[in-house]
Amino acid sequence: MTPPRPRVALSALTLTLTLALPLALSGCITLPDSKGEGTMDDPRYAQLLDLIDEALKADMAVVLVADVMPHATLKDAMSMTKWTGNTVWMHEQQPKITFGRKFQNNSLQRDEKATYLFKAFEVHILPPGKYLLTGGDDYKLNALLDQVGARSGPVGSGRGANGTAYLSPELYREFYKETNWHEGTTGSQLKTRTVCTAVHRGTGACVAWGEEQYTETTQGSRAGYYEETAWRDIPAIKVQSRVPPKLALASFTLKGGQFVLSQRMHMKTPSYQYKQSACRAVDPKMIECPLEDFTVYTRPAPMDFAQKLIAQRTNVSDAHRQLLSTLQPMQITPLGKQGMEDPVWGVPVSMKGR
Repeated sequence: MTPPRPRVALSALTLTLTLALPLALSGCITLPDSKGEGTMDDPRYAQLLDLIDEALKADMAVVLVADVMPHATLKDAMSMTKWTGNTVWMHEQQPKITFGRKFQNNSLQRDEKATYLFKAFEVHILPPGKYLLTGGDDYKLNALLDQVGARSGPVGSGRGANGTAYLSPELYREFYKETNWHEGTTGSQLKTRTVCTAVHRGTGACVAWGEEQYTETTQGSRAGYYEETAWRDIPAIKVQSRVPPKLALASFTLKGGQFVLSQRMHMKTPSYQYKQSACRAVDPKMIECPLEDFTVYTRPAPMDFAQKLIAQRTNVSDAHRQLLSTLQPMQITPLGKQGMEDPVWGVPVSMKGR
């Protein structure tokens, strides 16, 4: 059972966008070849840029989401357990239409069909209008639903007036460092050298030369302990926080024909607080809990990152460069309670105190 979450309902153009691109342009990238396929400069990105241009001319809006970490200190797979970027924005007039980052911190849940531009930006085609920040998906690691201790109840019995946390089981791929012993290695290479094959008996001088092959052995890695990144799949509880539109944490507005770079938004785990005593198990794989607080951190749209990356691209026509030059930063309006900026996480916006 899944929570009553609106699903994205976009135009036929979006469907074309998804189907028209080969897998090499999605989350699963092929190895580079002589034509540049599978690289940031894959010439086939021209097809995607044409579709973006068509969407804008059709009075849709296009939002790019940069695939970047919240902060430079959060730079590896291990740090992904500390945050998640899966915020949910709902179209105010058409609640079935939602916008959110597709990138999943849990690599077991990655959407391999997600469409990326230059391997660095998610591409979202959206109808114009006002969007409200009404939710986010987070994780509680090494946890089981049984540990929540929720009593059974009918669907809806655990929901709260200020929002609901929907808890469901999920397997999570956790990365960690470990130190392992490795034996030393050597390498060998077959080489050829010139040697003397005949010597003058009287003078001892070489009078004939030839070639012989020999094996040269070189030292590879030294024996010792090495730190490596490993992974394990652990049980987790996925916590989907949802608030009613009237308690939305923030909003942004898109106009038809607008090309936007999304503001950076993520949640510091745990991003939620719920009333555990009021949780109800409404299904063997779903618990509802009244939401008491929910926090999302924000940072400005990474325009410098986007402009530098775009400027370095080859195989981009003048017309497409002109299109990319119209990219503008998203501006969100905080509606919840704003806290002081954290140097790592950004500016928090939460329900608390509303």
